[in-house]
Amino acid sequence: MPTPVISIAQMREWENATWAAGQTETEVIRRVGKKVAERTLQLTHVNDLILILAGKGHNGDDARSAREHLVERRIEVFDVNDPETDFAKLETLLVLKPALVIDGLFGIGINRPLDAAWVKFIERINAAKLKVLAVDIPSGLNGDTGQPQGAAIEATVTLTVGTPKRGMLGQGAWPFVGRLEVASDVGLVPCSQTSELNWILTEDFLGFPPVRPAAGHKGSFGHLAIIAGSMGYHGAAVLAARGAQRARPGLITVFPHEPAYYPIAAQLQAPMIRPWEPELKIMDASTALLAGPGLAAADVPEDLKKYVRRLWRDAPVPVVADASALDWLPTGQFPKNSVRVITPHPGEVARLLNTTPARIQADRVH
Repeated sequence: MPTPVISIAQMREWENATWAAGQTETEVIRRVGKKVAERTLQLTHVNDLILILAGKGHNGDDARSAREHLVERRIEVFDVNDPETDFAKLETLLVLKPALVIDGLFGIGINRPLDAAWVKFIERINAAKLKVLAVDIPSGLNGDTGQPQGAAIEATVTLTVGTPKRGMLGQGAWPFVGRLEVASDVGLVPCSQTSELNWILTEDFLGFPPVRPAAGHKGSFGHLAIIAGSMGYHGAAVLAARGAQRARPGLITVFPHEPAYYPIAAQLQAPMIRPWEPELKIMDASTALLAGPGLAAADVPEDLKKYVRRLWRDAPVPVVADASALDWLPTGQFPKNSVRVITPHPGEVARLLNTTPARIQADRVH
């Protein structure tokens, strides 16, 4: 199941509930270390040098506990106690060009600006341009605000513990968090915290695609209709069709504006291609619909736009609206229990909400 995106205070409540239930911090640290090691092995190769930067707190304990699981790797554990006196050793270790740095300097508890020595220490790590795996949160990043406390580690991958923290999704956090992943099974009790925002986990996709019966055929697995592509914008229709193929419906038919038919047909093999016409009964033959990609040409007829509006309003099957179709959608009721999805990028969201892309990016959650 997707996991909630929570605040640091909520994370502390979750941890306290875990300790109250009888679980030990030592066991959770052991499990986190194992998860860190598993991700480290995926990011490195046999005999690679791995530098573990471990601070004084539990974040450092998490990083150190990965060591026993890092088979066939060369490991250097650097216990950092004083950034000023330890700076020379950092320089020596960075000269060795480790294949991966595991960042366990600070955890989510940091809530005040770092002093000059720590800023210098972290900035030197970033200047080395090495691959970095941050444990729970990039050191120096505020988990609630997503802002660096003077400086923060620029991670390649952040393996956060339990569930993502709210600040990690802020625009200011992106350069530091890198790829955000979740170590969900680390011995914490089931999370009772809730949020209006949830994070999909890798395990949510277990069993996809489902096993198909031997007697199945292309007609057994759904028919997606894609209304997309106009002259000069045929690439969007091609990409939409190829994306649809990854979802593995049994059939895909692309209906472009007629002037774009040939450049789209020339680039697709498995999907069927047929120029859009007003009299087509697409609703009757489809189990899902996508409309909008690449329909930005000035000569796209008003009839096609009205057709998309009708599908959005009346189709009993799921409908996804994207790109140009977002500007054509009608208000009003849909069929009962119908599914309607919009997939706008920041610029399109800004247009829909009568604001600017910069304001959208500054607070995407809102």
